[in-house]
Amino acid sequence: MLIGRVSELSGVTRKAIRYYESIGLINPAPRKGNYRVYNDNDVMVITMIRRAQTLGFSLSELKEIVLKKAQDKTFPIQVACDLIDKKMTDLRLEAESLLLKEQQLNQLKADLIEEYT
Repeated sequence: MLIGRVSELSGVTRKAIRYYESIGLINPAPRKGNYRVYNDNDVMVITMIRRAQTLGFSLSELKEIVLKKAQDKTFPIQVACDLIDKKMTDLRLEAESLLLKEQQLNQLKADLIEEYT
């Protein structure tokens, strides 16, 4: 299938798909004449990349998985799980920090009300 169809199916722009290929995040698509020809696996990989990005993963974090997969010739499930676990830990810490800031804002508000009313 051509890049336009991949873009429609994955929700990723053509420019992003070309960029993923240029940085080695996806394998270069074989060409038929001047056109890149993608398969269903490419769509799945591109969709997973986009999904991971929406969950806060950077392309460099995802590239670690791609490089390990190329090296071992199998999907590095443990590397992926470790990255997900790290991301969840980071999110928990961020949530705790935000809750603390919320408490501090509430205290500031209470202090201002007490001081000026």
